[in-house]
Formats: sequence, structure tokens, C-alpha cells
Amino acid sequence: MCPTAIRSVVVLMLCALTAGGCRFTLLSHTLVEPDSIADRDAASLAATDGPSAAKPSPTTIPIELVFVRFGEQDLQLRDDLWGFVDEQVIDAALRRTLAANGMRAGVVTGQLPGAFADRFRPKQPVLHTGEIPDGSFERPAVVRRILKLLPGRNSEVVAASVLTELVLLEHDGEGVHGGTYHDASTHFSLRAWPAADGRVRIDLVPTIKHGPQERSWVGEDGVFRLESGQRKHVVEQLQFHTTVPLDSMLIVGSYGDAASTVGDAFFRDRMHGQSDLRLLAIRPLSRGVDPLFEQTTGPETTDR
Repeated sequence: MCPTAIRSVVVLMLCALTAGGCRFTLLSHTLVEPDSIADRDAASLAATDGPSAAKPSPTTIPIELVFVRFGEQDLQLRDDLWGFVDEQVIDAALRRTLAANGMRAGVVTGQLPGAFADRFRPKQPVLHTGEIPDGSFERPAVVRRILKLLPGRNSEVVAASVLTELVLLEHDGEGVHGGTYHDASTHFSLRAWPAADGRVRIDLVPTIKHGPQERSWVGEDGVFRLESGQRKHVVEQLQFHTTVPLDSMLIVGSYGDAASTVGDAFFRDRMHGQSDLRLLAIRPLSRGVDPLFEQTTGPETTDR
């Protein structure tokens, strides 16, 4: 074989060996090759920052609110229902404070027996709305709404219609003090958070709005804004929170006989020449998912 032919064979063999070595190197180091990282990052940026990138939508918590109206002599809802309510989920000291102020609250785990469950079903279709319902302006026995709340964002639930004059006596653990509020309406400040175990934490604070409309500066998130509204009296000693599993509900209602208590102001309707009582039931409609425990999906990688 001539020298030229020998050199050609050697060159071909070296190229074959080199090609085999390059292939092995690429397979072993594909995930750490600088060019591969740059390409992957560029693709990721294009997917997230490009004009066609989908904006992440805020996670909301679907909540069902049910207002049940019944006569004062209706023992089924006034007394018997509470045999199915676990009031122990509320701290003992707070339960005593709630009772002294004419209120009680607890969680029904699972489904109520049929006779009681029927009392929480409205006759009219359910409304899906972003508006907070008013439980007293409508006269049906059951008013039901489905809301979607942002985690931790305060929402107001109207408990009773506007009263020209509201006389209120409050027990704060040290004594009784009272006040008279004009053009007053009762609200619950409602907030909800997803819990790590799939339950939903619900926080309620009784609040009374009263007096004429006023304009005031409100500071939030480092920004001041001018708002118009009535004065607020927050009944802080009655603030409570609990966690509610899926297919269970928090029930809040009045306790004791008619008096000028907070429970009366929120759950007793003396309008139209009659004395009706009300219940508020709050039920999460999906499992809560704490963002800290959510699984995040990133670009797929395959070991090769």
C-alpha cells in the first residue's frame, strides 16, 4: 500500500475514534453544557416573558354562604341543630365571651341529617356572584350565594339591614359597656386562607358601620388613598377563626333570650312587626392548597 493510502486509512480511523469520543461526551454532559443551558434559558424566558406568555391567575377560594331565617319558636333550628355542631373548635375562653354577648359558633363536620339539611336548601337557584350577599334585605327563608375570595383579602358580609338607632351592650370580660349607634348596619369582616392539610381557615370579626358618610385617608401597602364610608366599630373581643374541612361548614348564630347583645344585633330581626332569628353558614367548596405546599412544574429533564 502506498504511503498516501496508508495516511488516508489512519486519518479515517482517527476520525472514527474521535467521532465516537465526541458522541460519548455529549451524552454524558448534555445537562451541563454551557450552550445547552443558554438555549434552555432562552427558551424558558421566551415562554414566560414573551408576548404570548400566559399571565398567572390569582388563586381564589370558593366559599358558599347560606343565611337561614326562622321563627323564634322554631326549636329545630334554635336548639336542636346545635346538637350536631362542634363548638369545641372555638377556644373555651372565647366561647364564654361569645355566649356573654349573645353569640355562638361551631363546625358541622360532614353532612347534616336530612331534616336539618333541607332547612339550608334555598327554593330559588343559587347565584354565583362576586358580590357579598346581604342576609336580611331579602325575605326568603334561605338565601344562598357562592363567592370566590382572594386568600387573606377582607370581605364584608352584611348581617342585618340598616337601623335608625341601635342600642348595643358589650361584655368584654371586665364589665358591661354600651353605646347607641345611628344609621347602623351590622357586618362580618370575612377572610379565608388555604391550610396545608386541605382545610380552609376562616376568620370572622363582627363590625358595626354607623353614622353619616365621611371621607378619610386610608393607608395600605405603603400607599394612602381617599375613601368614603361610615365609621366602623370593630368588636375585636369577638373575633374568632377556625379551620373548616371540605364538606363541612361553620355555623354562627344567636344565643340566649332577646336582649341588646351583639348576637341580637347580628341575628335577630325585629322589623315588619315580628321577631325572626337568622343563622349564617359558611362552607368551603374546594380543598385549600397552601401555596407553600403546591407542586411546581419546571422544564422537563431526561437523564441520558
